[in-house]
This record gives sequence, C-alpha cells and structure tokens, in this order.
Amino acid sequence: MNQLLLDQTGDPNAVQNWMNGAYKWFIGYLPHLIQALLILIIGWWVIKFVSKLISKGLIKSKADPTVTSFLRSLINAALKTVLIICILSSLGLDMTTIIATLGAATVTIGLALKDSLSNVASGTLIILSKKFKVGDYLETEGLKGKVVKIEMMYTTLCTYDNKEVLIPNSRLTSNNIVNYFVQEERRIDLIVPIAYGEDIGKAREVIMDLIRNNDRVIQEKKNRVAVDKLNESSVDLSVWIWCKSIEYWDMLEEMKESIKKALDTNHIQIPFNQLDIHLVDKKSEH
Repeated sequence: MNQLLLDQTGDPNAVQNWMNGAYKWFIGYLPHLIQALLILIIGWWVIKFVSKLISKGLIKSKADPTVTSFLRSLINAALKTVLIICILSSLGLDMTTIIATLGAATVTIGLALKDSLSNVASGTLIILSKKFKVGDYLETEGLKGKVVKIEMMYTTLCTYDNKEVLIPNSRLTSNNIVNYFVQEERRIDLIVPIAYGEDIGKAREVIMDLIRNNDRVIQEKKNRVAVDKLNESSVDLSVWIWCKSIEYWDMLEEMKESIKKALDTNHIQIPFNQLDIHLVDKKSEH
C-alpha cells in the first residue's frame, strides 16, 4: 500500500502524511467509538432486564400467556430499534439523516418483506381476536399440536410426539383452523363393528353399561349407541361418549379397550375381513 501511494503521488512523504492523518482521525474519533460500544453493552443489558421485568409483571398480573409472549417479542424488537438509533447517533451521525434513511429503508424493506409484515399484522389480529390462545390444541393444514408460543412472526405448536412446528401467522388467519380445546366438553365418536349374527340390542346394552358406570363420562349429555351402517361383513355401531376436553385422549384409549373386553366377555363377535369359498361338486349334480 505504501508503494502504491508513493507511485501515485511521487512524494516520499505522502505515506507518512497519510499515516499521520489516519492516526489523528482515529484518535479524534476514538471517544465516539468507545461511547458507541458502551451504549451497545449497556443497552443490550437494559433490554434483557426490561424484557424480564415486563414478563414478570404480566405473569404476576395473571395476564393471558398469549398476550405475554406476543408483547415480549414486540417490545424486544422496539427497544433494539431504539438502541441502534442511539448507537448511530453516538457515532456522530446526524439524527435527521438517520431518521430519513431509516424511513426510506423501512419503505424499501417493507416492499421486499411484505410477507413478513403480513405475519406481524396477522399476529396482532390473532391476539386481538382471541380465536385461540397458548395451551389450545389446533389442527390446520394437516398439522396438529398444542400452542406453546404466539410471537410477532410465527406461532409455535408442539405435537404429541414432542416435535416443534413453526407456522407463519398469516397462514393461521387465512386458513381453516380446528380448535379442539376451546370448549370445555367434547364428544368421543367411535365405530364398533359386530357380526351380522349377533344381537344388536345386547351389544348396545353392553356398551351403554360401560358408559353409565364410568365416572368421567358426562351423563347429562346425549350418550348413545346406534346402528351407523350395514357393511358387507359387519353391522357398524356408532358410539357417542361425552367427556371433559382435557380428558379426551385418555378416555378415547380407555373406552376402546373397555368396549373390546366387554364384547369378548359377553361372547359378541367383532368380525374381521374374510373370504368364504363354497366348493360345488359338479359330479353330484348329475
């Protein structure tokens, strides 16, 4: 580099003059750099402290966990934006220029990241409309899971096999959503096939006895056993069982097993797919 400056200027003192100028500029600008570094360190610590303080305050006030996670991410982003402006200002940049540049950058970034802004707007809509909240169990676009976080850009679901699924908020406001736990009570729908030769009335009574004697079944609701379909090899019974939404999965597993055992105990056959072959002796026909 020294040789390049020497070749360009032809003055052997040019390199030394340039080095002296650069050193003076660095020494003069060093306080601004130190100030910016201190603002970055202190500001980052303050942001973490304020975020924790707000979270604790919302938890103590028993605020909705959905609102808590969303506000925490929103405030965190806003404080970091203020921190960046303060750092640039401490470096000696004109605030008017900074704000004008940020405004222009915001418009440009907004056009480039319209999908991301749509996610932010959708996240705000989810919070305000309260269509679902943290703790609800959702199904959308073939995905199922418990809502664990609702943030500015994404909603996080946790599946029953403990997989984490991130869904953009805009997809949750533009697609159909099934909320399984928004109601306190839920109905279990089962199809129980029995053989054509079995007594339908007896099978119905066996299953209804199980339902009547289960303390977790909501007896005030319409629990029933009725013929649903006449299949090729079975009579399908439709079974309705009402329970608390939080007990749905446990009750579903329990009733499946209990019904199978009760039918076996009462010698009521549950058919399986089979093929009957009838052989005809043509010689005996003559």
